Amino acid sequence: MSKKPTHGDYTVGWICPLEVEQIAALEMLDEEHERLPQPSTDHNVYNLGSIAGHNVVIAGLYQPGNSPAATVVTQMRTTFLNLRFGMLVGIGGGVPVKTDHGSIRLGDVVVSKPVGSNSGTLQYDHGKAKAGLFERTGALAPPPAVLLNAAQDLQAKRARSRHDPLEKNLKRIDTSVPGLQRYKHPGAAHDCLYASDYIHKKPGESCADCGCDPSRRIQETVDDGDDGDAPFIVVHRGTIASGELVIKDAMLRDTLANEHGVLCFETEAAGSLADFPCIVIRGISDYCDSHKNDLWHGYAAVAAAAYARQLFFHIPIKETKRYISETAETDIRYLKKQQDTKARQRILDWLTPVDYGAQQSDYMRMRAPASGKWLLESAEYQAWLKADKQTLICPGIPGAGKTILTAVVVDDLTERVNSDPAIGMAYIYCNFRQQAMQSIDDLMTSLVKQLTQCQALLPKSVEYLYEKHQKKRTRPSLDEILDLLQNVVKMYTRLFIVVDALDECRVSDDTRARLLSELFSLQTLHGVNIFATSRNIPQIIDQFYGSISVEIRAHDEDVLQYLNGRIAQSESKVLRTCSEEIKSGITNVIDGMFLLAQLHFDSIKTKVTAKKVKEALRNLPRGSHAYSDVYKNAMERIKTQDTDSWELAKNILSWIIHAKRPLKIGELQHALAVEDGEPELDAENIPHVEDMISVCAGLVIVDEESEIVRLVHYTTQEYFERAWTLWFPSAQIDITRTCITYLSLKTFEAGLCSSTEDFQLSNIFYDYVARHWGHHAYVASIGVEDMIFKFLQNDAQVSSAVQAMLFNEGSPKNVPKGISGLHLAAWFGLTRILSGFLRNGYDPDIKDSGKRTPLSYAARNGHEKAVQLLLNRGADIHAKGNGPGGGGGDHYWSYSDQTPLMYAARNGEVAVVRLLLFSGADVSAKGFSDRDSDDHTYGQTALMYAVRNGHEAVVRVLLSSGADVNAGEGCHNGDGIWFYEYKERTALMHAAMKGHETIVQLLIIGGADVNAEEAGGSNGSGCYDDEYPRYYHRTALMYAARNGHEKVAQLLLCNGADVNAAECGSRNVHRNTNRFPFYDGLTALMYAAKNGHEMMVRLLLSHGAEVNERETGHKCHDSYDFDGRTALMYAAIGGHENVVQLLLDGGADANAKEKGYYDYGFNDKDEDGDDNDNDDCGRTALTYAIMNGQEAVVRLLLTANKADINTKDCAGRTPLWYATDKGQETMMRLLLENGAIRT
Repeated sequence: MSKKPTHGDYTVGWICPLEVEQIAALEMLDEEHERLPQPSTDHNVYNLGSIAGHNVVIAGLYQPGNSPAATVVTQMRTTFLNLRFGMLVGIGGGVPVKTDHGSIRLGDVVVSKPVGSNSGTLQYDHGKAKAGLFERTGALAPPPAVLLNAAQDLQAKRARSRHDPLEKNLKRIDTSVPGLQRYKHPGAAHDCLYASDYIHKKPGESCADCGCDPSRRIQETVDDGDDGDAPFIVVHRGTIASGELVIKDAMLRDTLANEHGVLCFETEAAGSLADFPCIVIRGISDYCDSHKNDLWHGYAAVAAAAYARQLFFHIPIKETKRYISETAETDIRYLKKQQDTKARQRILDWLTPVDYGAQQSDYMRMRAPASGKWLLESAEYQAWLKADKQTLICPGIPGAGKTILTAVVVDDLTERVNSDPAIGMAYIYCNFRQQAMQSIDDLMTSLVKQLTQCQALLPKSVEYLYEKHQKKRTRPSLDEILDLLQNVVKMYTRLFIVVDALDECRVSDDTRARLLSELFSLQTLHGVNIFATSRNIPQIIDQFYGSISVEIRAHDEDVLQYLNGRIAQSESKVLRTCSEEIKSGITNVIDGMFLLAQLHFDSIKTKVTAKKVKEALRNLPRGSHAYSDVYKNAMERIKTQDTDSWELAKNILSWIIHAKRPLKIGELQHALAVEDGEPELDAENIPHVEDMISVCAGLVIVDEESEIVRLVHYTTQEYFERAWTLWFPSAQIDITRTCITYLSLKTFEAGLCSSTEDFQLSNIFYDYVARHWGHHAYVASIGVEDMIFKFLQNDAQVSSAVQAMLFNEGSPKNVPKGISGLHLAAWFGLTRILSGFLRNGYDPDIKDSGKRTPLSYAARNGHEKAVQLLLNRGADIHAKGNGPGGGGGDHYWSYSDQTPLMYAARNGEVAVVRLLLFSGADVSAKGFSDRDSDDHTYGQTALMYAVRNGHEAVVRVLLSSGADVNAGEGCHNGDGIWFYEYKERTALMHAAMKGHETIVQLLIIGGADVNAEEAGGSNGSGCYDDEYPRYYHRTALMYAARNGHEKVAQLLLCNGADVNAAECGSRNVHRNTNRFPFYDGLTALMYAAKNGHEMMVRLLLSHGAEVNERETGHKCHDSYDFDGRTALMYAAIGGHENVVQLLLDGGADANAKEKGYYDYGFNDKDEDGDDNDNDDCGRTALTYAIMNGQEAVVRLLLTANKADINTKDCAGRTPLWYATDKGQETMMRLLLENGAIRT
């Protein structure tokens, strides 16, 4: 090699346990390297070398077995950090069965490959196997995809070749050397397979010497007459079993093999594969029977080594060098950062704090043993598992057990995922009590979080999104989240997504419809399998027409299992005596509703005589009204308790039913401990959890993992939503009094906390109370005004409440200051309290630190009556404040000078928008970017805010009130500071970008210019901002094309949008950064091709898009060379095979060359650090496909006979040169096979 390799240059580990295997491995090396220093903790002895350009570490074992293998692999990976995967190469015992390649015989090779549910290698407890039993103790990780693909490619090439490359590898060992003679082929005459029940006569002697009966051989073998020549090596691929001891019993071998389709047994794979992606390659040296001998060890070892060597020629070098970057320092920093567990978790929690893992654990704990097995064994479930792009919908009546069965499915999939890192799984539990935390953004980020947190390293795209938004304290847009999800999904070869209780998914903002749309899109694009449950609601179930379906009903065996468990846990002799009557009585009335079994048992478990039990069984509710009757009976039992127990139960149920979010048990205990008029919380008044659950007669449970206290089921909540006034009519008043009393405790009179730690210590139940007291007060209406008014006049207590209410991230100091009691009354729409403040002379236009008035808060939250009251009292309808609310400090100025109309429009409050417009609000007002400068450029209008957030009704009202449909937004404040990324983007562009089809139509009808061009500018200081490059002439159609919104694009095209309009962008002046690419002259077709939107490309081509239009400049302020890329080049770069085919079919010129090159995600410096801009031109789609490793596109371009395989760029570099430079051996072979000329 030209330079001595370092530890970081080695990418493949080769593990060979025995000496005979190590020698064979060494003979397969192209080069042998000098040994490198090792840590004192690494006791391995390594041999280093290379094969086909791959640097290899060869390690032996001090003794065979799984434990030594695990130790060796662990130490090896510590010393050689860039090892990508491993090969476990050596000898093994074969199972004489027939495969697609014939019977397995001595000297054959067996290679691990996933088959069915087996990963390719399975582990078993050999100690138990010797007793005639086979206990599978785990499915090991499958070989990595790159090795499986390489093995498949090798198999195909061998089948088509006249000359076997493995035979050439065998000849690398010179068997004339005395020490290598044992590697000769022993000859077919020595391949003796005996009947399984025939035992070897004398251990230690050969079959010939001890007189084994030749007639008991399974197959007569004929001497090939030339023992020295090896025949064609037969390779079998399938399952290899790994245990602790060597099997020497043919009957046991057959028993074990038949159960799981095992082809070979060995003793090291379980240790090697525990935490290291490997492929297992075994040469067959015996038949795992009593006739074992060492004669075949040498040849079997070299046969396996010969196969392993050849496999290297089918592995792309790029794969093995993935983690060896030319910018090593940057990567090392990245790896170190990823090793920081806290930093990793912080990023994941930033994505979303929602974690369904606790719910999964609780549901599995509630599951009766073995329940749900019927679903896992059903033909429908098995069919869903086996094929990609499958959907299994499981409708069921309320209380049938859908959620528990979902948990069973998640548990089953988790086991499968754990055995194969290439399989991904994510799940969602929709919950009527958690809808505030289950927006479409929340649900999508949860999927991203689950799919990334099981990866060894977080994807850089996740880290980049975090860094982009965290420093601004902003949240990613839905488009950003969906783009991230698409990237994450690509990390898996198979993916399962599970969604429980679609009927409980919120529908107020089309969350459920959007969730299903995105899931079906993932299924179409990536073959995702979807499992979903729901009540049998036609609007939901009809979405799954044609899918696999299984109705969920409680099965008798599951119900009996559950009842057996409850009776066994009970200390009541009566229940045990009447157990058969109880089981049959309950099973006969539940009609498929598992929940009823639980509720019915709770209703009889307190009976003290057999007669009472039997009477209760005869009177069990059944039928369509069963739940209402059961809950009514339970409440009557609760009410007959003593007064204290009834009061406790009433308060518990009131809180759980009316709480605005699920409460943790500690929060509810604090709420129950509050006493009217007491200034402090008495710890001795906090009830015990066991007593709280007991007094509620089975209607309330606590999820142990999440510590959430909740009603036993959704049907319980539905009952109380109808009947709560019957049992606790003053609930909202009582809750409001508790909240105000809690907020007024002495401990909160200190006002704002100075640190996050102090704030969080005081925030056990305070967080809930501060955020939601006003919502309860709004419903309570009367009876608590004096308490509220007194609280809101206490500035210190108000400051504390505001800090908790608006605190999200960062320091509590960032919470805006100066928010008064009047502001809070407006925030929650408490008109009686507002009237009291205004009657007492308070200023209706009082401002907080962000210049927001009470009117802004009332408008923001949609309180029409409060808005009307403030307007009647003279509030300034044009008052301008900063920020949307819910953040703080200087971060607010990113949204400055917002009018009440803008706040209402942004949040979709259509009634308030109408009222403000009727009262004279300026529909054309624009926010400013800066507080003080006189040199302003205007920002967004109310119409733009409504359009961006998809509020169709608000858009209609604003348009009918004369909103300027073609107004453009602004961003420049005159002081060299940007507050908006773009300038002059219109409402239509926003709607097209977001895919709001109906709004696009409304805007077009309202006169929107479909060909309006967006204009951008510098940051005002004569330079270009790192974060915001300049864009000019981008149209609504380009935004729709970029994001794949076909229906929007169709609308625009039908209304005259220029399909061939081209933007003009200016490159970043920081020329050595790769953060933002330079795009100049892109068309809608280029954007669609770049992002792989196949249907969009079809649409644009059908409307006359110029397929060979070049990326070209409009000669903006600063003129640089223009790249001249085509849509085909962008599709090739992204590997969008179908789009490439579409473009070729549409006449795309496969040999078109770019004009120049700048900053497209590559380092634009050569090895010496010099700019290469002058040479980066003349590349074609084929060149770009090769540079980006897009093999499928390369094959397509060559197969179509349209790409010039020997084309040269401006520096004379050919596609073959690029493939060689990138180390892409498969590409090199492909090009050479298709006529590429070596230069």
